[in-house]
Amino acid sequence: MNRRAAILGAGGALLACGLPARSAQTVSVLYADSLVTLFERTLVPALQARGYTLNAEGRGSVANANMIREGLKRPDVFISADAGLMDRLLAAPNPTVRWYATFATTRLALAYSPASPFAARFRDVAAGRATWYDVLQTPGLKLGRTDPAVDPKGYRSIIALELADHLYHQPLRQRILGDDRNSAQIFPSESLLVRIEQNELDVAFVYSVEAAARHLPSIELPATINLSDPRRAAEYAAARVTINGVAHAGAPIAFAFTIPSDAANADGALAVLRFIASGDGRAMAEAGGLTMRPLGFHGDLHAVPAGLAP
Repeated sequence: MNRRAAILGAGGALLACGLPARSAQTVSVLYADSLVTLFERTLVPALQARGYTLNAEGRGSVANANMIREGLKRPDVFISADAGLMDRLLAAPNPTVRWYATFATTRLALAYSPASPFAARFRDVAAGRATWYDVLQTPGLKLGRTDPAVDPKGYRSIIALELADHLYHQPLRQRILGDDRNSAQIFPSESLLVRIEQNELDVAFVYSVEAAARHLPSIELPATINLSDPRRAAEYAAARVTINGVAHAGAPIAFAFTIPSDAANADGALAVLRFIASGDGRAMAEAGGLTMRPLGFHGDLHAVPAGLAP
């Protein structure tokens, strides 16, 4: 078997969907903040009901990956919104991440406040009576997005507009976003969603999983720019953005998880990931808006725990 990458069908070689005997220790989880609603409202309570205590922290995946690489955080589980960040951890000197598995995807979308004065315009877009990029250029409209320096959704929003420049033959990236780190538009992911709910923002770039989990109305973006279609990987890769000296290329969105080699509770981590990847946890994640995929393993396959390994 290829040591560097492998695919495992949903539920394939995973052990039975029930969790193994729980560890007496807490399982620490660093996860992408785009999954905060899914974790806080669904997965954490479900695991607690099964006897597990989770110390779960949602944060931008770039920030989480940097903390792991610098030794500032030693989680039992790391869940990233961008598999590319896992590749960088694999390549780091003396890496604690030796393998990872992709397990889910989503798509970039525009969530809007139903109480916004522009809500009728957004509904026109959803019905095909107006274009999303014209509405986003409306004077007075308040647009939100996350910081591309700490969150993949932040640089993916820029990449989507770069792709839109070529698709529509207009300088939409500059017109709609301004500077890549335009402080008037940038908010933490959880704050972004709350501000939409409280009508402090009219619209924001989000993942469809976030809009679904918070029951926010949303506008679908074309597959040519929403980073959801693996068949368009080469097209997406034509768009790039550099933030703080780090280059990010367009790619299909892929959520990934791993258990670092210095995890204090590797057994508990394995149980949590088995729950998310199969059975009840998988069904909960799908109901919460994630599009679950067969597990795709990367890195040193010999380091993958037996309870997950293909």
